[in-house]
Amino acid sequence: MIVGLEDVLSSDTEKHPILNALNLRRPDWPQLVPQPVVLWIPEHLLPILARSTPDFLDWRSDTLHFPDIETAQLQVLRSSIWESGFDTRMSAAARIERIKELEARVTSNEHSRDPVIRSTVANWLNELGAHLFLLGKMQEARNCFEKNLSFSREIGNRRGEGAALGNLGSAYFSLGDTRKSVEFYEQSLAIARETGNRRGESDALGGLGNTYAILGNAHKAIEFYEQSLVMTREIADRRGEGADLGNLGNVYKDLGETRKAIELYGQALTIGREIGDRQGEAHAIGNLGNAYETLGELHKSVEFYEQALAIYRKIGDRRGEGATLNRLGNAFLLLDDAHKALECHEQHLIFAREIGDQRAEGNGLWNSALALDRLGERAKAIARAEAALKIREAIGDPNAAKVRVQLAEWRGQAEPFWIKVG
Repeated sequence: MIVGLEDVLSSDTEKHPILNALNLRRPDWPQLVPQPVVLWIPEHLLPILARSTPDFLDWRSDTLHFPDIETAQLQVLRSSIWESGFDTRMSAAARIERIKELEARVTSNEHSRDPVIRSTVANWLNELGAHLFLLGKMQEARNCFEKNLSFSREIGNRRGEGAALGNLGSAYFSLGDTRKSVEFYEQSLAIARETGNRRGESDALGGLGNTYAILGNAHKAIEFYEQSLVMTREIADRRGEGADLGNLGNVYKDLGETRKAIELYGQALTIGREIGDRQGEAHAIGNLGNAYETLGELHKSVEFYEQALAIYRKIGDRRGEGATLNRLGNAFLLLDDAHKALECHEQHLIFAREIGDQRAEGNGLWNSALALDRLGERAKAIARAEAALKIREAIGDPNAAKVRVQLAEWRGQAEPFWIKVG
């Protein structure tokens, strides 16, 4: 690939060593340059080549013209956007093929003792784990991150070690183990600060914010999210900025500041669309649906959920798909359509169990219990709620108290009654 000709050739250039070289006789090229050659040039250089290198233009293979585009349109091509994660624009089918490719590469090279190769294998393991994580294969993703951690420590790659610890924090968070999640995020944060890795630091802070939000400590979560947001803006990490804005919106919505949450979700959605972050876009759309559900605009919320669901299915995000089905089920129950609600929650339960997400399974059991009760199936509702309570107590979910209260009321009542979903 030859680039930069415009820096040495001008419109009045008639002779130049490069132009002379291009006019090599056809038989000389295979011997002197035994590989394909591609010249990337702006349109205005083509007439110069036509005047000064007629032989070259005469026997070149082809000339391809590309349309002019705005600088902003090139953002989605910037590798820096995906540096701390993986490309969420990939379709589910393409992601599965990439997983196969990475698995083959790792298998072929993981026993090499060459430090450069082992470093490369560590990077492959990190990406492989990220793809498996998105597809909901949590145990497999965790195994990849653990291997990556081992490789990174062996070759002394502190940044790689910090990234692996952060990813393990995310894996355990999704598996419902908040204690381990916090431990890994804190270790990742310490290494990021030690190595001056600002992106790694912001990722760890965001992960800690997520755990404290789940544990019901909204103010601590906001503190971590705001610290992360400052950093993502300083280092121009647009994807990270969008995630921080969405996470802050979630906490403010839970605190009752729904309009402020909608504003933050809107900013996150704009960023997701600007950089082509399909997962970030789906998160923002789903969060907007949840906010409008809180405001009682249920039909509008269902529209947002269905848009988010379509994106999650396209990119193969099983966790996102399951969570959105759960939200859809809640919206349908509020719309007095218990049959559709139960259908959504049953699908969500399948996903939650498939990926081993205990917190999601607990939510699915609880919400399906509410739908069953609304359909007059009190005994089945109680059984589901008891199973939900067992999981929520095991993982330390603060919402366990709500389930206990509801179970006590159900057991003391003969007939079903309406209850707010959650």
